[in-house]
Amino acid sequence: MTVLPKTKHCILELKKGWLTIWFNRPEKRNALSDRLLNEIKIALETVETNRKVRGIIFRGKGGVFSAGADLKNLKMIASSGDEARELAVKMSTKVGQIFSKISNTPQVTISVVEGAGMAGAFGIACATDILITMADAKYALTETKIGLTPAQIMPYVISRLGFSQARELMLLGTAFNGQQAYSMGMADYLAQNKNELDQNIQNIKDKVRKCAPNAIAITKNAMASIHTINIDKAASLFSDSVVHEEGREGFASFFEKRKPYWTKEG
Repeated sequence: MTVLPKTKHCILELKKGWLTIWFNRPEKRNALSDRLLNEIKIALETVETNRKVRGIIFRGKGGVFSAGADLKNLKMIASSGDEARELAVKMSTKVGQIFSKISNTPQVTISVVEGAGMAGAFGIACATDILITMADAKYALTETKIGLTPAQIMPYVISRLGFSQARELMLLGTAFNGQQAYSMGMADYLAQNKNELDQNIQNIKDKVRKCAPNAIAITKNAMASIHTINIDKAASLFSDSVVHEEGREGFASFFEKRKPYWTKEG
């Protein structure tokens, strides 16, 4: 019998061979705190070798998948002066390791996106094997708009969307909804309401049940061997953008709720 770890920022539910990891910070729109990321990692490691666990579902409490990075972490980096680069590397590396852990876990993984899947949460959604979206869900990779780079997310977005579409979304930070995500091929399943959402989840579970768990694990391992990610390089690129004058201006404009200087017409 699998004993699930005690968690606070996640709620873990194991039922009929499926582990649901609920992001449980609804008051913060399920922002990706250090503790939440650590709890995801521990939960995945707990069931990693258990072939009776057929799949893992990522969801957010309060009708929101996740709004992305925790503002507390961003404020700490923005105000850390000479330590900004070191803190940025540490944060980016941790996020990259979580993406890799989700992508490479032996079980089938599903993201169920309601409300919003922004920035880092966009990365989680793309790192899972299957993405189910509500039609009115909101997506965006907003990093370049505040002087940063989505380097850790990039490989997963390209893998899911293809180079051309991923390039536009990452360069321009374009916002779009769940209907558009499905139309462009990012989302695998589309739901207009909760009943359709639940039915999509059940349909996937039924399909997974017909497949041998060890065969799925071997297949995912084989795919991981040809889809390599350089987490350290991505962390370095992210931290370089953080300490650049544009990164500092991006943070300042974000917290001061104003437009950064580069939005002004010449």
